[in-house]
Amino acid sequence: MIVMDMGELIRASGEIAEILRPSVSGAGGFAGPHEPSEESLGTVAIEFRQLSPEELKQIGADGVCSMLPETDVAEGDIVVYDGARYRVTDIKRENCFGAVTHLTVKLEREYQQQQ
Repeated sequence: MIVMDMGELIRASGEIAEILRPSVSGAGGFAGPHEPSEESLGTVAIEFRQLSPEELKQIGADGVCSMLPETDVAEGDIVVYDGARYRVTDIKRENCFGAVTHLTVKLEREYQQQQ
């Protein structure tokens, strides 16, 4: 029941984001692997948490959102929300009495478009 309730709350936020998965090629150089392209995995319901700059600094993120537990998202993916691009840096599966209720996703904002 709590899994359904959490899903309803996330969908009720009315917020959606697109998830992009970079294709990584080569071992890269000093800056790491090269990401020549991205594949859209589609749009998903999210709840973007409005946190203060101090709260974000304490958790080491530029943004945090909740997603449905079945969302296909992985570390390194790109979340496009409200015109901004965020790199997924951490995903935590939240549990209540053994059931995964939602995902808490930490995000780092990208300020430069990749070529």
